[in-house]
Amino acid sequence: MEKSSLTVSGQASLQNSVNVSSQSALKKFTKKHRDAIIATVILGPMILWWLVLSGFPILFGFLLGFFEWIGIAGSPKFVGIDNYIRFFQDPLYYNALWRSIWMGGLVTVVTLTAGFGAALLMNMPLFGKGVYRSVWYIPAVTSAVATTQIFNILLDTNNGVINNFLKSIGKEPIIWQYSVFWGVFWIVVYSVWKGVGGAALIWLAGLQSVDPTLYEAAEIDGAGRWGKLMNVTLPGLKPIATYIVITSLIGAIQIYEQVLFMTNGGPYGQTEVLVFRIYRDAFWDFNMGMAGASSLVMAVVVFAVTVLYYRWSTNSDRSNTIPLKRRK
Repeated sequence: MEKSSLTVSGQASLQNSVNVSSQSALKKFTKKHRDAIIATVILGPMILWWLVLSGFPILFGFLLGFFEWIGIAGSPKFVGIDNYIRFFQDPLYYNALWRSIWMGGLVTVVTLTAGFGAALLMNMPLFGKGVYRSVWYIPAVTSAVATTQIFNILLDTNNGVINNFLKSIGKEPIIWQYSVFWGVFWIVVYSVWKGVGGAALIWLAGLQSVDPTLYEAAEIDGAGRWGKLMNVTLPGLKPIATYIVITSLIGAIQIYEQVLFMTNGGPYGQTEVLVFRIYRDAFWDFNMGMAGASSLVMAVVVFAVTVLYYRWSTNSDRSNTIPLKRRK
């Protein structure tokens, strides 16, 4: 009887020691990985939300590129890489891709240049600068549907504001819808107007992160405004510049709403970009296979452009770094 009671008490003490050791190990693990656990708790629901609403549709869209699926009622047929071969053989698709790249590049250059100039003005000690900054950002938060219709009213052939002005000075009205140049021009103008406010605020954050003592040192060395800009401001903006260029370029290459509401791809498909072509394939022609293949090509192009620019920017930073001489 005493022997059995000793055995039970020994098992209980062993169980207690195991529980204590496991609790201490858990406390050590929690303390060591505290930041990772907090990040998982915060980001976990967001990642799950993205997987359900975006991750699965993206994966499904990529897989569609390997199938021929015309119409929702039909059944998909596996065709391998036939859709991708057609993409690079049909000028309708690779021309749309080329327009996306060069128009997106043009929009990015103009938007970032104008945004940088606006940020320099915002950074000056002006009266009411809070209101001034808000005015610049208003286009970024307005509805694209409403603002593009305002642009269309301004560009109306018969009663548009611009054509009425041209008539008043004795000029012939311009039929904007039949001109490729003006179609591209107004798409770029609208895209810049829409994005310059957001770019300006990001540039402004970069300007305010530059150490003020560097400007004081530049003044002591006799540098003027241009010297401060070239030798202090621009080098200090390199980290933020990499971020804003990459994000702006990704967004600009995926131009869609401007084309849909302002030109509808015209005239004669000369302003049709790849995202608009994907929309037409998927929801007008119900050619799900080509829409999926075009989406994958677009994703690869955006990824390649991003990687190339990032590598170029990091390599240029390294080349501008002067190595220290070894001490003898």
